[in-house]
Amino acid sequence: MARGHKDIFAKDIVWAKGTSPGIQYTRFLLDEENPATSPMVIMSKFEPGEVVEPHTHACNYFEYIVEGSQMVGKVNFVAGDVRWAAGGTGYGPIKVGPEGCTVLIVFQEAAKAMTIPLGKAKVTQLA
Repeated sequence: MARGHKDIFAKDIVWAKGTSPGIQYTRFLLDEENPATSPMVIMSKFEPGEVVEPHTHACNYFEYIVEGSQMVGKVNFVAGDVRWAAGGTGYGPIKVGPEGCTVLIVFQEAAKAMTIPLGKAKVTQLA
């Protein structure tokens, strides 16, 4: 990994559109010289009422709820809560609360962070 540090100011962050109009995200690689194996940090903003269908990821991940709330399955998470899941663990649906939700997610390996749909979401994706 290269030595040094990088400063990114809020005004300079570029937000991309997610899978629906009510989702925005930005991502950062912690080791830009090795993008496939680098841990990846994603910040996501969800508008109130957004739903993310059940899915999994092929690597471990850590999620911190920065603001707002989200119901994951039958469990409600609010600002300050942490979710952690081992690669291959399914979860969802994620239902965003009435105030929206902002999360910070760290994936162990960028190349394995892609969303893998489960259940009805998987069938819909294949159709």
